[in-house]
Formats: sequence, structure tokens, C-alpha cells
Amino acid sequence: MSHRGGGPLRKRPAPQGPSLVRLVRVAVLTALLAVTCAVALRPHPVHPLKVTYEVDLAGAARGELVITMVCDGELPGVLNLALPPGEFGDARSGVHARDPQAHALGADGRQLRPLKVRETVNGWQLRAGGNPHTGIVYTLDLRAMPGSEQDVRRHISTPVAGGVRAAGFEIFLEPLGVPVEDLTVVLRNPNDMPVLVPWPAVVRNGLHLARDDAHDGDAPRVGDASLGYGQGFQPSARAITPAELGRSAAAAPVPANLFYHPRDMADLNNALLVCGDIRTHASQAGDCVIQLATDRDWLFTDDEALDLVRRIARTEMGFFGSAPTDQITVLLSANAITGKDRFDVYGVHTGSSVLVMLDPDTTWGTVEDQAASVIAHEMFHGWLGEAVRQTDPTMLWFTEGATTWYAARMLTAAGVWLPGHARGVLGARLDRDYVNNALRGRMSVAEAAAEVAAPAEQVRFGYAGGVTACMALDEMLADKGGHARPLDGILRRLYAEDRGQPLTRERLQSAVLQSTGVDCGPWLDAHVYGKTALPPIKSML
Repeated sequence: MSHRGGGPLRKRPAPQGPSLVRLVRVAVLTALLAVTCAVALRPHPVHPLKVTYEVDLAGAARGELVITMVCDGELPGVLNLALPPGEFGDARSGVHARDPQAHALGADGRQLRPLKVRETVNGWQLRAGGNPHTGIVYTLDLRAMPGSEQDVRRHISTPVAGGVRAAGFEIFLEPLGVPVEDLTVVLRNPNDMPVLVPWPAVVRNGLHLARDDAHDGDAPRVGDASLGYGQGFQPSARAITPAELGRSAAAAPVPANLFYHPRDMADLNNALLVCGDIRTHASQAGDCVIQLATDRDWLFTDDEALDLVRRIARTEMGFFGSAPTDQITVLLSANAITGKDRFDVYGVHTGSSVLVMLDPDTTWGTVEDQAASVIAHEMFHGWLGEAVRQTDPTMLWFTEGATTWYAARMLTAAGVWLPGHARGVLGARLDRDYVNNALRGRMSVAEAAAEVAAPAEQVRFGYAGGVTACMALDEMLADKGGHARPLDGILRRLYAEDRGQPLTRERLQSAVLQSTGVDCGPWLDAHVYGKTALPPIKSML
């Protein structure tokens, strides 16, 4: 064998395999890495949180709220918080949250150390670090919305006389991706302003009489809650005397502090809180308290308005057989919209509350002719929309259409409207917004109604089409089954059997089939979810 170069040929050592020690080390490290990855990637059980929202009304007269959100439980390392969604997720809403501060808390509620909070596209992100007790404080400014904005939903949360009106879905932060099983809302009212409580589940403190000659037994203790982190409601030993309750019977309750327990996050977001210069009147309808509240004087009396609200509520309760909640509140407030295209009357249904915004110069005749239909419509949503939950946009044609039709029927049954007036109102709307709408035959009613932020022509077509569809469905079922007004029984069945459940097309078709024996699916496919024009209506009432 020859080789190049002048030196002698040297042997190279033969390659050797890894030693036994190295093999053992590699095996051990691999096993440890595998175990570590398995533990890290294993789905950890997510334990539900206990969340307390402490709302400070001290700055309410300036249009501000300060909210402390206290989370108790096992938090993830990074907690995402959804900012108040404003007008159904529209970032241009007039409600703005600012100045977030977060702290790890001790078991006694004291601040231990600050936590990092950074703004994200959809809200805030908190470096929770697995703390079992965490507090987040933020401020809400309700003063930003101009009166010329035409969308009524932008005027729900706003300053009012002496205080604020605030919808839950615009003011409460939500923890994302973490279940919540225990919710509490504490209101701190240091200035003792009148407060319209959002739900009947509120525990009112400060309304109990102390023991005197006219009362036997020990007086219950009165609450003095603190806004301190995690302290929540703390009862004190002081009792309210009869002299301290010497205010007008029409004045709204003025609890020093109060709290309530929403059933879930949806319940929390459905609350409507009002504080300021308000007065209330109440009446009883069965087991339900009917409450009228207002923050101004009108060209009609409170007694007239309360009687109207009571008549509508009793009629709708009689139709369904019970009330959806044990309290129904109708709040009359001024219409703050000033643009040229505004309406004189606006209505919003929020939980057990109905907000009706009226022109300050509204007369009693206008209340009966126009505002009454808004009250009846929004109140009816307590059954169809709240108790039978509206969650699927493709079912808005039914919830809005049926509610509009039945509101007119309820007003007629209550003696507020004459039948001729009701037919005139319904007929004019259906002719204008459905029969003569350019979208008829080009877009389905369900598609048009599902887009609540669509152009005005489409919204009018969808809602008027929904009314027409409900009337036509009722007449089709009556023709096939031989029973008058079969949709009445279908609505009662939905309320009785599907209460608390989301309304779906499947649930509606099942209720129709069980009540009438008719499969309405092909009819819905053609006239509601398809573009086939609805047949003419024979009888509106």
C-alpha cells in the first residue's frame, strides 16, 4: 500500500460506541424530560372562581364608577379580562374603562404586591402568577356619549340626574377561559343616594326598623359594607330607627350598602343599575312586584304611569300564567338623542328592567298611543327573550316578531288600545316595512333579522317580516289543526318546558309539533329561511 507524504503510516484508533455510563445518563435525562413534558402538557383541572364585584358610587354624581373585581381561587399564570363590550362589542361605545390596577391579596384582603397589567386588543391581560386572591380596580367614565348619536344602545349607560344609569354588560370585566361558579355584587353607597336595584335578589340593608314600642323582637342588623379588597359585605351592630325612615313614600330605597348574587355571568351582564335623583312607586300583581321609577317630572302623573304599567304586566302575566321574575321595573327617563332622525320613544329590555326613554314634552295621549307599545314589547321580552333565552341570531325573526305582535294583542286585551287602533298600527308597519320593502323576495326574513347592525331598510324588513311570519305561521297551523290562535299554546309550552334554555329552530319546531301535530319545517324553509313571500294575513288580532 502506498501513501502520499514523507512520514510513516500511523494507525488511527477504531471508533468506539458510547460508554454504559453515558447511556444511563441519556436514558435518565430523557425519562425526566418526558415526565416534565407530560406534566406540563397534561390538562390541569380548572377550578371555578369566586368573583366579587364591589361598585363604589362615591363618584356617581360626576358620572364615574369605580369597580373592584376580587377573584378568589386558582388563577392561571396569565388571566385575560374582557373589557366592557359597550354597544354589543362596539369599541366606539361611550363607556370607557381606565386606570387598571391589580394586586395580589392576602387572606385578610390586604394588598401584598402589585401585579402587571397590560392592554390587549380585547381588554387587559393580568400576570396573576397563580395567586389565590387577586384584586383588580378600574374606573368607568360614563360621560363620553354625545346626544346626537342615533343608536339608542349607546345611551343605556350614561349620567342621569344626580347619578348614573349603568348596564351590567357595559361595566363588568369578565375573566376569560376560567369558569365562575359564585358571583357577588356589592354596592357601596357612601352618599346615601337613591338606588334602583338591578335584580329582586338584592339584599337591601338599611330598610329595617329598629326595635321600638310598635315592633317586637330584635331588629336585624344593618349593613355597612367596605370597598376594601375582598372584604365585601360586613354587617354592623347599628340599627335604623323609625325617624331615619321619615322620607316620602315615593322615594327610592336608600340603602347605605347592598349586595346581590347573580345566577351566572349572563345574569350579571343583564343587570341595570340606576342611582341618583329617582323616585319609585310599586304595586303587586300576584307574586310579582311591579315597580315604576323615574328621575324627572312629566306632563302626566306617576300614578297614571304606574297604573298603565300594572295593567300591561297583569295582562302578560295572565297570558303566560306567571311572571318571569318576582320583580318587574319600568324606568321612565328622558330621551337624550337629539339628532334629526331620532324617535320620540325608545325602549330597552335589560334583565327584569324595562328602560323607556321619552321626549320630556311627552303628553299622556302620546304615552298611551306610542310609549305603551314600547313598554308592552319590552316587558314581553321577559318571557320570550329572557326566560326563553334569545341566543341564536337566526331566531331573532321569531323573538322580535312574536313580541311585536303579542304586544299589540296584550294592549288590546288590557283595554289600553282599541282593536281598530291596534290593527291600524300593525297594518301600517307591515305594509311599509315588509310588503313594500325592496328586499322582499331578494333576502330571507331570518337573514335580514339576524343582522341587528344592518342598514335601516334591512332591519325594518327583518323585524316587520318577523311579525308577518308569526301571524302567517299561526294562520297556517290554525288551518291545518282547526284550532284558533295555536301560537298562543306554543309560546306557553316554550315558557313552561324550555324556560332557561336557548331558543333554537329545533325547539320551536318541536313545540309546534307537540302542540299541533304539524311539522312546520318545510314551511319555515320556504317562507322564513327562504325567499318565498309570506301569504297575506287574514286577521291581525
